[in-house]
Amino acid sequence: PSGCLVACHDDPVVRELSAEASCKVMSYGMAPQLDWSLADVEITGEGTRFRVLKNDSYYHDFFIRMIGRHNALNSTAVIAVLDRLGVAAGAIAEQLALFAGVRRRQEVRGEVGGVKVVDDFAHHPTAVRETLDSLSQAYEGQRLVVVFEPRTNSSRRSIFQEDYARVFSRAAEVVVKEPMPLDGLSADDHFSATKLVEDLRRQGMEARYYPETGDIISHLVSSVRPGDVIVVLSNGGFDNIHERLLIALEEK
Repeated sequence: PSGCLVACHDDPVVRELSAEASCKVMSYGMAPQLDWSLADVEITGEGTRFRVLKNDSYYHDFFIRMIGRHNALNSTAVIAVLDRLGVAAGAIAEQLALFAGVRRRQEVRGEVGGVKVVDDFAHHPTAVRETLDSLSQAYEGQRLVVVFEPRTNSSRRSIFQEDYARVFSRAAEVVVKEPMPLDGLSADDHFSATKLVEDLRRQGMEARYYPETGDIISHLVSSVRPGDVIVVLSNGGFDNIHERLLIALEEK
């Protein structure tokens, strides 16, 4: 009861659950009339600028070196916590601007011949959508070539099959790795890379799947061009595709 819950009220489930809390609740999100609101988000290749309102009044402007609205929203939660702990707004802004982010979140692994290779841990459909939306704004005017490896237990099940078909719209091309099947599941319960590619093609998108990582690298090396951004989405090592791809591009 003496604690405090910082809750994202953009999510209806979070709103419902936080209403039952026995402690103080501080709401945050994109909407107005919250305890903490995110506003005026500007995304560039250098990072994200945004303004934060406290109880609908101007609080401070911030810059983070991470890209995307979702990172700005996470930062708003951090700001709310630090303000409650008595840290001044200017000090929060200064330190947030120094934070370089974490590995495997929009991490640029290298650039060869004008082709940039970006690594991201995204695999859940919501994370895929938000990551690609952010990168498309950061690299506006450049082609996003997305390589997706379904590797988790949930991503290799059919539960998100239809959701995945709706989250790659920012990509100029989608390349899907055929996942290893899960033991004990029927064919209907498995995620299908073939079906995802078919669904994306029906939307007019360029999409293809490959059973082997080497085949993906060969395709990318022969098809990408200067200015392209290759975004690799996987929560695993993906057969060291990032380094292998950079080496293959260098050799080309």
